[in-house]
Amino acid sequence: MNNLNKSQQKINSNGHLWPTEKYYQQLEQLHKMVSQAVYIIPLHQSETSLTFSMSSKPLTLIAIIDYPLADPENHIYPHMLIFDDGTGLNLGRILQVSINRAFNPDKEDIIYCDNKMQQTLMFGERRLNEESIRLASKYGLGEVLGLSQNDINKAIKGTKKHQINSV
Repeated sequence: MNNLNKSQQKINSNGHLWPTEKYYQQLEQLHKMVSQAVYIIPLHQSETSLTFSMSSKPLTLIAIIDYPLADPENHIYPHMLIFDDGTGLNLGRILQVSINRAFNPDKEDIIYCDNKMQQTLMFGERRLNEESIRLASKYGLGEVLGLSQNDINKAIKGTKKHQINSV
C-alpha cells in the first residue's frame, strides 16, 4: 500500500486541493519516524467542544495506514497513525507530532503540525472573561434547577447579546 498516494486528494469547499503538498511532505517525514518514539498532541472532539491534550509520555509510532473515508469538511485526513499502546489516530485528529521532547519542541523537532488548527486552538483569541463566566454559570445553574433556555434567558434579563443559545 502506497501511503504517499496523492490520488486521495480532493477539492475542498474553498476550491483548494486537499490535502496540501505540505501535508504530503510531513507525511513523508512521519514515515521516517516509524519505530521511533514521538510525542503527540491529540485533538478531542465532542458535540460541543474541540480541545487538545499534551502528555510527557512518548509513544512509539508503529505504522501509518491509509484511511479510506477522508473528508475535508469534517477534518478527517486520508491517513492514520498507529501507536504501540494500541491506539490509532487519524491525522486530522492530531494537532502535532514531535520528537525529542513533549513540550515546546524546537522547530526542527516538529514532524507534523496542523498549523491552522494549532493557531485556532493553541494561540487563538480567548473569549473567557468575567461576562462569559457569569453567563455560563447562570446557564449551568438554570439547567441544574430544571429551567428551560427561555426561562434562563429571562432570568438573566440581558440584551440579546447576553442570551445563550443552545447548541
